[in-house]
This record gives sequence, structure tokens and C-alpha cells, in this order.
Amino acid sequence: MLEYASPNTNKPLHLGHLRNIFLGWSVSEILKQRGDEVFKSSISNDRGIHICKSMVAWEQFANGQTPEQAGVKGDHLVGDYYVLFGAKHKEQMASLIEAGMSKEDADKNTPIMKAAQQMLVDWERGDTAVVGLWEKMNGWVYEGFSKTYNRIGADFDKNYYESQTYLLGKEFVQEGLSKGVFIRKKMAVCGLI
Repeated sequence: MLEYASPNTNKPLHLGHLRNIFLGWSVSEILKQRGDEVFKSSISNDRGIHICKSMVAWEQFANGQTPEQAGVKGDHLVGDYYVLFGAKHKEQMASLIEAGMSKEDADKNTPIMKAAQQMLVDWERGDTAVVGLWEKMNGWVYEGFSKTYNRIGADFDKNYYESQTYLLGKEFVQEGLSKGVFIRKKMAVCGLI
């Protein structure tokens, strides 16, 4: 089994992904020529705060814009909103710093970052509106990825998605905590304790 590509769904495939795809594909072809049975897979990091950043920016600034309306592939549109999130976050940080907040506190407390953190909480709770937006935007990204994969001749026997596997890991952590294998340390992560 070879796993490669492994993109996030908050931006288009970039040169690093292409390098990994070509290396993975090349290794798979070498192994096939050697007579090995090869199973090619990719895992998409399709959940988390980075995904919510694109979603919040789209929700706040896109006015419903679709890839078709923008005339771009879906992964590029979503990536544009991820970049816009970063720009708006910087602007909001500057205002908070100017008002006397430390850079570290400002980074965590901009309105746009708080909105992304809340969106992640809502997604994990299964909020239908948030999950619907997540499905729509990931759909755009997967369509864009598919166009790129087809263009370069990449294919996978199986695509895995973090959104379908992260709870399994969470269960292992909970089990480790209950057995005393792990310890719980209070710290702020994405504004959560």
C-alpha cells in the first residue's frame, strides 16, 4: 500500500503535492513491474480549523460566489478564501494590537478567528448549516482536485478522508485517558480548553 498526495481541502494542489504524486506514482509503477500487488491511496485532510478558515471567509465575503461564477476551479476558489482569511486576520490583529493587546492574544482573539473556532465546534457538533457548507465547499475542491489528477494521469485505488477517521483516533485517546496511559493537561487549543 502506498499513500501519497494527501492534500488539505482549503487550497489547490501545489508543487509539493505534485512532487509527492509523481514520486508515489513512480514507486507504484516500479513495484508493479517487480510483480508486487500495489494499492494506491490518498488521505484528504478535510476537517479542522484550517478548513473552517476558508469556510468563514467564503461565508463573510463571497456573496454566494461559486467556482462557475468566478471562472475558476473549485480548489482555487476555496484557496482564494483561505488567503483572504489570512489577510483579514492580519488586519484585525493590527487593530487589536493598536488597541493595546499583545500580538499573541490578538492572534487568538480576532473576530474572524473566533468565528472559525466556533465554526469548528459547530461542525464537530453536527450543525446542519455548517456541515452543509463544508460539504458544498469540499465538493468544489474535490472536483478541482479531480481535474488536476486527470490532467496528470494520477489515480488512486482508495481515497480516505480525515473526517471519516478522526473519531477513531479520538476514541483511542479517550481510552488512554481512562486507563491512565495518557494525562490531561489544560491548555488552550483553538480557543477551547
